[in-house]
Amino acid sequence: MSRHCVPLFARGLMLAASVLAPLSAQEAGFSKDLKVRTGYGFQTKDELRQSSLGFGLNLGYGTAVGRFSVELGYYYKTGDSYFPAINGDAPAPLSTVDLANSGDARRNQLDGFSLRLSYERRLNREWSWQAGLMVGGTRFKHEYFGDVRSTDWNSANPDSWRDTYSGTPVEGGFKVSPFAGFSWTLSSHSSLEFNLLLLNYTAIEYVHHPGTGSYAFSTDPSSDPGAGQIAAHNAFPADGLVKSNRLVPHVELGYVIHF
Repeated sequence: MSRHCVPLFARGLMLAASVLAPLSAQEAGFSKDLKVRTGYGFQTKDELRQSSLGFGLNLGYGTAVGRFSVELGYYYKTGDSYFPAINGDAPAPLSTVDLANSGDARRNQLDGFSLRLSYERRLNREWSWQAGLMVGGTRFKHEYFGDVRSTDWNSANPDSWRDTYSGTPVEGGFKVSPFAGFSWTLSSHSSLEFNLLLLNYTAIEYVHHPGTGSYAFSTDPSSDPGAGQIAAHNAFPADGLVKSNRLVPHVELGYVIHF
């Protein structure tokens, strides 16, 4: 922008402010709202659905410069069951993985209580813009169950083995997700909100290394007498959780009831 354009640009901003000022007067005092939202993510990450739900009780206070609000609510984003590929082979000299008789089932979920801090400013009698931060609402829960065995799993093969593992680890949801958007007033008792939310969370994934436990023949009299070696449930020191930080954009549509 040239040096001569700067004063013209400044005058234009001042003129726009003077025109909009009478229409953007803020309502002073306290306000209470109930907000119900549905969201949609632009990407599919971590086997979570693209859709989300949320609701909250919003308390605001209007001043001459805008409305400042605090909302206590709940955010929920579920996922469907999925079946990841079995990782690799067992270390030598153990037998290879029997993929036809092995399985691993998992499911993820994102949820939790949230706190939204926002600032709102009126553009005219019907429209206003808002921006803020959502803190929390992003507890990541990872459920998994696996049963992996080797080929020729029986007592006649000392190199055969079987792994069973399960768990529901949770990654804490204290993350900050920024958002911004517009509100459209429907009546004195209701309005619609349109937001762009950058959902910030940490995903976790359990990684199993087949054939890395301590194996012994089962002493359970109810077990198959022809069974091979089996490790204690979840006794795999080489296994662990992989964590991944995410920042996924979502659009949100909210219905607001004013009390």
